[in-house]
This record gives sequence, structure tokens and C-alpha cells, in this order.
Amino acid sequence: MTGPTTHRPHPHVGGRAAALRALAAWRSRADGAPRTVLLTGGPGSGRTRLLDGFLMLCDPEYRKRIDTAVLDPSTVPAGDLPEPLVFDAAGLTAGQLLWAVADELAPSAGRTVEALRLLAEPRVRPAEVVVADTDRAGVLPLPGEPARVAAEVLLPLAESPGVRLLADVPREQARWLADRLPAAELLVVDLDEEPWADPAGLRLQAEHALGGPGDGPDRVARAAGSPLAVRLAARSALAVPGDGVPLPRGVGDALDVHAGRCGTDELTLRRLLAPLALAAPGEPLPLALWAPLASAVAGRDLGPALAGGRLLLMPFVEPVGDDADPAVRIVHPAVAAEVRERFGGAVREVQRRIAAALLAAVPGAEGGEGPGRWERAAPYVRGQLAGHALEGGVLPELLDDPGFLLHTDQVRLRAAVGHLAASGAGLPPLARTWLRLAPLFTRHEAGPVLRAALLEHACHRDGLPAPDLGPGLPWRTLWTRPLPGVTALTAAVAPDGTVVAAAHVPGAEPPLRVHDALTGEPVEAAPEQLAPLPEERREACPVRLGTGGDYVRLWPREGGGPSGLLLSAGPLGGADVTPDGVLLVADAAGLGALRLHLPAPGRARAAATVEPPSGSEGERPA
Repeated sequence: MTGPTTHRPHPHVGGRAAALRALAAWRSRADGAPRTVLLTGGPGSGRTRLLDGFLMLCDPEYRKRIDTAVLDPSTVPAGDLPEPLVFDAAGLTAGQLLWAVADELAPSAGRTVEALRLLAEPRVRPAEVVVADTDRAGVLPLPGEPARVAAEVLLPLAESPGVRLLADVPREQARWLADRLPAAELLVVDLDEEPWADPAGLRLQAEHALGGPGDGPDRVARAAGSPLAVRLAARSALAVPGDGVPLPRGVGDALDVHAGRCGTDELTLRRLLAPLALAAPGEPLPLALWAPLASAVAGRDLGPALAGGRLLLMPFVEPVGDDADPAVRIVHPAVAAEVRERFGGAVREVQRRIAAALLAAVPGAEGGEGPGRWERAAPYVRGQLAGHALEGGVLPELLDDPGFLLHTDQVRLRAAVGHLAASGAGLPPLARTWLRLAPLFTRHEAGPVLRAALLEHACHRDGLPAPDLGPGLPWRTLWTRPLPGVTALTAAVAPDGTVVAAAHVPGAEPPLRVHDALTGEPVEAAPEQLAPLPEERREACPVRLGTGGDYVRLWPREGGGPSGLLLSAGPLGGADVTPDGVLLVADAAGLGALRLHLPAPGRARAAATVEPPSGSEGERPA
């Protein structure tokens, strides 16, 4: 706390007056205030807490809960300003974050290059943009995404005259950006360096955590390099109260010191924390899985160590969930990063062991290893296995399993398979087909049954044998034919009474292509020889179609809700249905015919909500 003693500290931040003063000047556009402020510091330096506290003063509803009259006026931005645009980078790729910003500032953009051009344009009043948690960017906990965010999102925003930027970034990215931006327009607030460091705030934090002022809190505050180190020291003291006050200098030191206070070697503590530290950031680990995963890491049974390790683990984990579904998570990303770093080159082997233990937790299938076993797997297993398998080098072994492809978390799996493909590794044919469909799956949040049905059809398109995808699919593909450029498709009747698919292809010779609806075999017939399906025959079909630019929705003719949905990754050329329930569809790849498995009358299946078509590479994504 650096303000006059007559002013109280911010109730959430508890100090950091110098940093709050700089942020308030940026927000108020004071004379000489920079256009770009980068908030940085070491792991656990309190960047997130400071930014949260500052944004409370920018949000009208939160601001009402704070008595701003008792705060240092220079740390409080004006209350009548428009709210800044706040974007959380946690869990997003650089591309996804860029489009989140473009949705607000360049909504008319359709491609990345267009979005960047529009974002670079000047504005009458530059937009205030806040980007938080860039150190947690990325769908998977892999290195490199924060650097991509800095290069592909933060640098263009900082260079734009139409944007005033405030970003929370790791020190490495802050230095990289500072080397590329005009010094007169940039302020780097490093919370570990003067004048932004807050030793008085650390002392207040230690006093609060340790029960009041005294020599112990003073020594903790002097030794600790960050608010997180103070927090861990206090939690260690509470866990083992009879052994004095620990004085860790940082997160790594806190792990070592506390293990010694508990009479345990640091390696055991690290192995117990590994399943939490190497999972997706902040992901709760079900208690039932903790012992088997930690034992897999150690190569021996750590169940007894876990059962008796409550005090050992107390400073570094926190309970979440409820009595019916208990779980734990690591207390701070910096603790996870420290555990990961200490494994060094052994991380790959540790991840392989965790992946193997998660795979062993997938239940078997009665009568064989069918895809249904993945449906019964624990949500944590379906959500985390792809990331562990990628880092453990065993993901390719899973990509031939259609159940794994269909039932694991699609967003994380798409990121993992995309990373694997970008590394030059070969993908099994089924995985290549799945990856082609993955943007469609994630954009529309398609459920497992719809994903299975679309994968079945795509396998036929790609000339692959359809794998066992389990029961309950809404259709079975009869045939596909490559025929790009179709602009119209209808079911018609050939001279011999056969129901055919008549496709119009402008510029082709001949422009009308006719195929048997059941077999896909070409049919020689001139346009004048084809007769439209009689209306009474159309009405005999139990479904009717609703079509959009990239979807076909099936509706029971007798009324009621939709009974099925076919999505396309691109514009449809046409669709129709035959009287006996064969769906004919044309898209960019060609023609296809699907035998519909129609629901019994009055038992229509619900379909997913249809959204606009997904973009291709460089276009506006989901």
C-alpha cells in the first residue's frame, strides 16, 4: 500500500496503489497516458487479481459495491466512462481470441485478413480493449500459444490507432511486445519490479493469512517474492503449525520446504500433484481417479501416501464439487507450471503413464470392444485423455477407434489431432475423415449420435469402409458419387418407373445427371423422359424436408418435432426424399443417398440447433 494513510486500500487488491494509478490513468485517457499497458510479472505475482480489482472499478454494478470515496482518487477511474471490452484468453487459441475481438470491433469481416484490416483502422474514439489470462491461452496446456496470442492478436491491436489496449501477459511476451512497439505509446507494469512492487501489500497479506502482525508475517513477506509465495507459506504454516513459519522464496521453494516439514520427499509430493498439474488448467480431478493416476506416474501404489497425505497436499490443492461428486484442483496455475517444469524431459513418459491409466478406466463392452464403452466412460476421462495422449506420444494409437473419436471432448480432440497433424505425423484414414468434420462438430455442438451419423456418411464419401458406430444412427448411406457443381436436385420417375435422383450441373455435358436412387447407378434419360413424383406418392413418405444453406432437417409429415438433421461443411446443392424414405443430397463433394431410419409415429427424435455454416481456414470460425 503506497497511498496516503487517510486512504483505504482497494478491498479486493489490498494495495498496489502505484499500479492502480497507472491503470486508472490509462482508463481516463489522462494527458501523457500510453495507448497500451502491459501488465506482467512472474508466476503468482498477482496480475490476475490486480486486473480483476481494476475491472471492478470499470463495471457499474461492481463499482456500486465499493466505497470509492475512501480510496485514493488517483487510483479510481471516472465512473461515467463506457465500459471497456474485456476478453478472457483462457482456453482459446490465438485465432479464436482474434475472432472474439473481431466479433465486437469488426463484425462485417469474413476472413482473417479482412478482420485485421478493419481492426487496424482509426476510430473517432478508440475502443478500450482488455485481454486477460493470456498465459492460459490454448485449448490444451501446450507451450507456444501465449506467444501466438502476442504475435497474432496483441501486436496488431497495440499498433492500431483505433484501439487502446490493456493486456495481462507473461514477462517473456511483455518483453517481445516492448521490442516492437513505440516506447512513447507503451507502459510495462511489472509487478515484481519498482515502482510497481508492493512489499507493504505483501506484509498485509501475510498478517491477514497468519492471524495478525508480528515477526513471522514480516519475515514471510520479506522472503516471499510474490503474493502466491505468501499464500503458500501461510497454508503450509496452517497445515503444520508446530514447526515454525516457513520462508519460501517462490513456488518451487514452497514445494520443497513443505515436503520437508511433512517429513516427505519432494518427489512423492510432485508425483501426487502430477495428475492435476498436467491436466487442462483448472480442471477438477475426481477423487476416485487421483490414486490410480498418481500411482501410474510413480510406477507404484501411492494410495497409502495419498490417504495419509492430507497435510502434505493441503497448501497446493483445494476441494471442489460436492459430497456426491468430490474432486480437487490445483490452487494456482503457477503451481502446475512448477510441477511440470520439475519433471523436465520425463514429462512425455509421465503423460504416457497418465494416458494409459485413463484408458484403463474406460469400461469394457459386453460382447466386444464397441464404441458404446466410451459413452459410459467418466466425463473426466473423455475430456482429458486426448491432451495426455498427445503429450505422451500415444494419440496415434487411439485414432483408429471410432468410439474414441466420437465420444471424447471434441474441442480438445480437434486441437490435439490438429497439433499432431501439424507436426507432420501421419493420421489414420478414419482420423483424417474425422478431422475434416471436426469444425462442423464443434461449431454446431453436435451430439454423439449426430456425429456418428455424419462420420458414417463421410466415410462413404472418402471411400472408407464404415466402422462400427453403434446402434441408433438416423440413417445408413447407400451410395455416394463424386459430382461437384450441383445446383439443383430432385427425386423423379424414369420411364421404367424407377425412382431416380436428377441433378442439374450447369456447364457440364450433359447438364442433367441421373442416378438410380437405390443403387446410384447412372441412368440414361433425357429431361423430357423424367416425370415428377406425383404428389400423392410424396405424401406417402413419412417425412418432409426443411432445408437451409448447409443443412437438411427432417420433419414427421404427421406433425411434431424434428426427427433428424444432416449438416454439411459447405453449401448444399440440393436435397429431396423418395417415397420409401431415401434422402438424396448434393453438396460440394457430390451426390449421396441415405436410407433413413425413420422413428415410429409420435416418437420423433430431437435434433441439434442449426447455426450458420462453419468457415474454412482463414474465415470466421465458431
